[in-house]
Amino acid sequence: MSQPEDQHTSIFAVDVERYGDVRRTDRHQKVVRDGLYAALHHAFDRAGVPWGYHEDRGDGLFALLTDVAKSELVASLPHELAAALREHNADHGPETQIRLKVAIHAGEVGTDDNGKHGTDLNHAFRLLDCDPLRDALSASPGVLALAVSDWFYEHVVKHQPAANPGIYKPSAVRQKETATTAWICTPDYPAAPRSTRKRSIPRPVIRIPQLKLPTPHMSKPRWELVVLTVFLLLVPMTDILAGATPPETKCANPVQLNVLTSTEMAPALRQLALDFEHEEIRDNDSGCRPARLLVVADTYDGAVDALGRGWSGRDDLRDHGPEPHVWVPDSTADIDHVRERLTASSEVDLEPRPGIAQSPLVLAIPPDMANYLRPDQQRFSWDVIAHHSRDVGFIRPDPRTSSAGLLGTIAIYQHRLGNSQLTSTTFAMPTTPRVVHEAEDDMPYAAGMDSGDLLCQLRNNPQQLRAALVSEKAVIDYNRGAQLGSHCSTTSTPPTALDPLYPRLGTPVQDYPFVVVRWTDRPENRQRAAVIDRFYDYLRGRQSAETLRFNGFRDPQGHVGRFDGPIPELPTALQITPDSAFDQVQAAATSGSKHARVLFAVDTSATMGTPFGSGTRLQASTELVRRLTALFNPTDDVGLLTFSDTERDLVPLSPGQANAVRLAARVDLPASKTKADVYNAVRAGVSRLRTASSATSSSLLVLITDGATADVSQTDLPTLQTDIAAPTDQATKVLAVSVQTARCHATGLDAVARGTGGDCVDLTDLDQGITAVLDQVAGQLWGTQ
Repeated sequence: MSQPEDQHTSIFAVDVERYGDVRRTDRHQKVVRDGLYAALHHAFDRAGVPWGYHEDRGDGLFALLTDVAKSELVASLPHELAAALREHNADHGPETQIRLKVAIHAGEVGTDDNGKHGTDLNHAFRLLDCDPLRDALSASPGVLALAVSDWFYEHVVKHQPAANPGIYKPSAVRQKETATTAWICTPDYPAAPRSTRKRSIPRPVIRIPQLKLPTPHMSKPRWELVVLTVFLLLVPMTDILAGATPPETKCANPVQLNVLTSTEMAPALRQLALDFEHEEIRDNDSGCRPARLLVVADTYDGAVDALGRGWSGRDDLRDHGPEPHVWVPDSTADIDHVRERLTASSEVDLEPRPGIAQSPLVLAIPPDMANYLRPDQQRFSWDVIAHHSRDVGFIRPDPRTSSAGLLGTIAIYQHRLGNSQLTSTTFAMPTTPRVVHEAEDDMPYAAGMDSGDLLCQLRNNPQQLRAALVSEKAVIDYNRGAQLGSHCSTTSTPPTALDPLYPRLGTPVQDYPFVVVRWTDRPENRQRAAVIDRFYDYLRGRQSAETLRFNGFRDPQGHVGRFDGPIPELPTALQITPDSAFDQVQAAATSGSKHARVLFAVDTSATMGTPFGSGTRLQASTELVRRLTALFNPTDDVGLLTFSDTERDLVPLSPGQANAVRLAARVDLPASKTKADVYNAVRAGVSRLRTASSATSSSLLVLITDGATADVSQTDLPTLQTDIAAPTDQATKVLAVSVQTARCHATGLDAVARGTGGDCVDLTDLDQGITAVLDQVAGQLWGTQ
């Protein structure tokens, strides 16, 4: 059915150069088409641009990108696409290599029964087919030529530093009925700006003196002698003539330098890489390009994983780009994390150098939140997070995908555990899971988000605004209305500014070290090593420091650029030891933030009325339940089941029932007059917990009994263990607590519980044993062991 309504969208059109070349067979063209689609998918994925509606055009295609920030199409996408094309070309012969023309425009596109149509769509194709774009690609040694419409340049490119607007040059386009201006560039081989181009060297002019030869009077000249004389005179002059116009020197291929960095640093580093290339050309006497830099952005876990296995993974080239020669991570801790992963036989050696910038982590808060936190001179104590988590609401980046998230997690854990050494020994302590869970409950992390992504989400949803522990650079970008992360473009209406608060003690600082990545299985390329040294010197220079400050970073000395409001001196940095157990920090955060599903099963049989401490076994059991409920928050699933010869659900397992369980486990809970079927109670409790379990939740049956009537000889324990065993995504642990001495082993409950990954505890004194049971429950739910 016809749909006449037009929709405003970005138009991204591509065309393969010389696709119909007579040297390309059908098989060659099939390889080219497959390579084109693979390169586009790879580039869009790496640039964080969703692959939307598209139509094939044989030698190219066009895509309509409705829900994508326009700036993303000219920031990292062209570089990622050029990198993907170079990877394809490196593995294919001349007939199947790809060079691409790209045109970008935005406007109204309609839909009818025959497909897409509209003047703006036609305009994009006129740009794609224009001679200036074809000539730009033909003259470039690169693989990509890009044309954007005059409207797109004026409204998007010109205002986006990450797009490097200086490399675009205007060209008049006259194509069919279209007369317009296109802004054209070759992103992977940009021409130097006019002000930086080498002036042509004037060629030497050799003036050959006229020889005045005597002309004796001869009645008849002998022409043979004249010709021979002239020839002999000219022969010595050939060297002079040849020197008058020396042949053009052909430029050698530039040194390829692959630079890996974070998504936060990538836009600024790409700009600096282009500036460095232009300076290299300007300083080269031959006017040749000494180096070509490819800056690839990756998430924290992507970079650490690939480097940690020596870039040897099957899909590392596809998912993370080419092997890096330089790595600029967000933090020195990232280097220690990779070294933790590398084995002694690894073929990767990391040579870190002092950082090129800094950005401390800050607590970004809306102005009205200061009434709760009462900061002192923009400083806050880590204690405020625990004290105000219920009335303020805190959040931080993901420690698995963000260096800022990992640094913030380390700082919080060090403070909560009272231990600056987060080693394997620390995470093996029985108290650690409970402390970690409390910390995660007070300040959860936003899954899959770095500082920019997190503030982008808060910008788009101001009603959900919370205090966020993020990089100072991200706060500066937020307050400027600049681009945040890879999914949030600039905004013309900056939101209400966030106030940055700095930790009074132990501030996590991103120091952006410059790391030379050496591959020990191959000889060192001396030319590349020289380029690396020059690039590092350039990044540490005054001009680069100004660029970094402009982009929201501090320079290596801690100086800041533009900022609204007072900025304190760089706080004392948090000390993180190189032998920290980084993988266990991440694992603890993942486990400690899991949703808990806990079912208490309390034995109410006749023997539970036996004296225990100052009351009875049953009273001790209900008191234990009441104390354990303090571990859970309102979103956790909690329930209470009592059993003797049958089971009874006092509080059905469901979210937010911790208080109801606390009230139901009253002191005067009556005991029955029957015997307890302990083993059937285990089977029933596990069955209830398996319902609606998931990989993001952790399920635990806490069985409290005296085991007085449990007869292991009358029970088929292997069958019971098989019945309560489950696939990993439905795993349910059992923690049995015996309120009678030595009954764990006698009843076989220790073997049953340990078969699920749980345990059995003999409780002889409630007051002395409560802490151990609390740690056991926390360890079973949120531990990493």
